[in-house]
This record gives sequence, C-alpha cells and structure tokens, in this order.
Amino acid sequence: MGINRFQVLVDALKSLSEFDESIPLQDAVIAIFDNYTESWNAGNYQESNYKRLYYKGLNPSVVHKLETSGIAKDKFKNFINKAPESQKDSIRYYLAKKLRLKDEISVESLAYFCVNLMSELVEEAKHKRSRKQKIPTKSEDEDIFTKTVSDETFATVFRQVNASKMDAVRNRNAIHAFVLKPELLPFSYAKLKNLVTSNIANYAVARGVSKTDVVGIQAASLLRRYAKSGIPNNLLGELLVYIFLEHEDNALKLYTRAEISKDKRTIDSEGMYLKRDQGKTQLILGASQLSNNLENAINSVVTQVANFNNNQPDEMVLATDIVDSSIIQTQFGEDKSNAIIKLMAPTETDFEAVASYGLFIGYKFRTELDLDDCTQEEAKERCRQAINGDLEQAIGQLNTAIQQHHWQKSSFYVYLLPFTNAEEDSFAIMKDLIGE
Repeated sequence: MGINRFQVLVDALKSLSEFDESIPLQDAVIAIFDNYTESWNAGNYQESNYKRLYYKGLNPSVVHKLETSGIAKDKFKNFINKAPESQKDSIRYYLAKKLRLKDEISVESLAYFCVNLMSELVEEAKHKRSRKQKIPTKSEDEDIFTKTVSDETFATVFRQVNASKMDAVRNRNAIHAFVLKPELLPFSYAKLKNLVTSNIANYAVARGVSKTDVVGIQAASLLRRYAKSGIPNNLLGELLVYIFLEHEDNALKLYTRAEISKDKRTIDSEGMYLKRDQGKTQLILGASQLSNNLENAINSVVTQVANFNNNQPDEMVLATDIVDSSIIQTQFGEDKSNAIIKLMAPTETDFEAVASYGLFIGYKFRTELDLDDCTQEEAKERCRQAINGDLEQAIGQLNTAIQQHHWQKSSFYVYLLPFTNAEEDSFAIMKDLIGE
C-alpha cells in the first residue's frame, strides 16, 4: 500500500493547532483546510466525513470546495512559519521519515515544502475520476465526452509553482506557472519526453477512430509530415497545450489539426476543446508558442488568437462561427455530429456563445539569481522565485492584450513552462521522438 501523504501532512502539522491537549482528527483536518483557504466553512462536512478524508485522502469533491473557498498559499505558509524552531524541526524530521525522502527538508524551506505538498495532493485528487467520466450534456455520448490524454505521470513531470488570474478577463480564467522537476538547471527532459511519447497517438488519432487501428508509427509519420509543413513551427507546444487542457482543466478535445481521421483528410483548423464548468459548456481554441524570449512568446500567441480563422476586428468570436462542422461530421457521423452542433446552438442556454482560449507558452528560463553557489534547495527556491516573476510579467502583458483586443468576455486558460533553451530544446525533443 502506498503512503497516504495527506494523512502524513495532517499528522505532521497537527501539533500547530494543539494547545493544552491533543485535538481530534477531524479538527486537525479542518485546521489544514482553514489555513490553506481564505474562508473554509467547517460545516462543509460532518465529523465522519473529515475522518474519512484523513484515512482515504483528498477527492475531487473536497478539492472543488477548497477552490471555491479560495486557495491561500501565503496563509498556509504563515501558519507553518509562526511555529518555533524546535517545532519546525520535529515537523520536518517527521515528514522526511514518513514520506521516505532522500534529502532532508531545511527549516527555511519547510513552509514551502508543505504548501507544495498540499498543492500536489489537490492536483492529484482533482483528477481522481473515471476515464469514462463525461461532460454532462444532452448528447450523453461517451465516445465524444471522455478524456483522451494519458496523464497518470503528469505529477512526476511538472510542479506547479503558482497560479493566478487575469484581472482584465471578466469570465472564468486561470494562469498557471509550471516547472519541470526537479527544478534545477539545466532542466531534465527525460520524463517530459515519456509523457509526450505516451500521448502522441492520443493527440493524433481522431475521435471516432479506434486507437487499435492506428499504431504509434502512423501517428509519428503524420506528425513528421505536419512538422515539415511549417504549420505549426512548435509541434511540441501543440502537444503540450492538448495535455495541459485535458489534464489541468478537463477541457476535452473535439479535434486537433494533425489527426488521423476516417477519410485521412487534412484538418486545417486549430485544436478545439469542450469544457464543462459551473453549469456552462465552453468551446476553447488551443494555441501555443515556444520562444527563447518570454515577451516574444506571449506576443506570438496573442497574434495567433487575433489572426484565428473568422476573427474580425472589433467583433466577438462566436463559438458557432469557428467550428468546422465538416470535421465533426467526418469524425462522428451524422447522428453524433448533429448532437454536438445542436449543443453549440445559440438557443442552448448552457453553452457560452463567445469562444474561449487555452494557451501554452514555453520560454527560455532567465534569472540574475545565483543558481550555482548554493544548496539544491536554495537553487530550487530561487528558480521558483524567478518563475513567479515571469508569471507576473505574463499577467501584465496578457491583461493589456486582452483589453486591446476586447477579449474580456472570453475565458482564458494559460500555462507557462520555462525551458533551458525553448526553441532549440523543443526542436530536439520532437526530432528525438518522431524523427525528421
């Protein structure tokens, strides 16, 4: 049986909420939730349910409640940092022992370690759902509304450094800053390559086509031809926006440009995804860019959105205007395609009329901080500090672009990832995976 990391975290931090005597398990869990969020309501669960969470770990339901209550990572850090040094020592030794860590946790990094552990648990629990879970739409078609991504190893590849929102967007939105584990330069791409390799067929095989009919070599051959066409010039970016959208936001692909479809046709359209959230269904356009300069990468991906097919100056892009119904017809057949098109009809009150966007932005990591003359933990922390600065830069730049293009009514789901050398490394990775 694996380690119940949530239980270990609760046990480790339990002493922070104890005063004259030991507190019950359910109160220890509540203390974690209360300090990890802005406004946790202890009445969200009964006593027995808190105990169940302690013994079974987090689940998608409690993650939803945590996010609704507002994640407050700084509050959680302060909860840990206010402990005396002797108590911190006990906590870090306990965590290292119970989690079987190879490296010790320093006193200085304890709070960050706990925040990061809790964030990982939240992300893992968010996706504890059946592969066959569907977006609850009227079509109720299992083949259309299931996850296609293979993301079991996602948590071993990426660490989320931070997440925020863009003030300019008036609809639901999120921007995530990730880093490749173990957060040390030069970055290691071995696990990233494995994740991409396991998803090449998932990305390239159209819905309605059985993967058993398509071997990996066919998908690789298709992507080689696609890469040689020059559209896009960042194939790795397209694969990653697909992986992040399906994994992180449960936005399920309708189709990607490079797909093996039933009639072997070429899809001349950006990737399209459907996301069900807060009772609404959104159509999301996937776009990506990899550049050695963060500012240039953001400008390029903004240009992609601005130049998207059917975009017109000073006009909103309606979801029904940007979906190629002939692609859906080819993939799913008449009955299923009609159900999807009907879902996106303006008369359907639970479908958002304005198109939304999922953006992957890869860039070259830069920092003036010394990452050499320091310990591993110090180097990782400085790396994360630099990425937090990149996140702030991206938010400011995207806010300006969104206002200039009048995209405030759209939702944006953005993923940032630094590379050692974004342009050279992304080309080398795809050359290694699919050849030339």
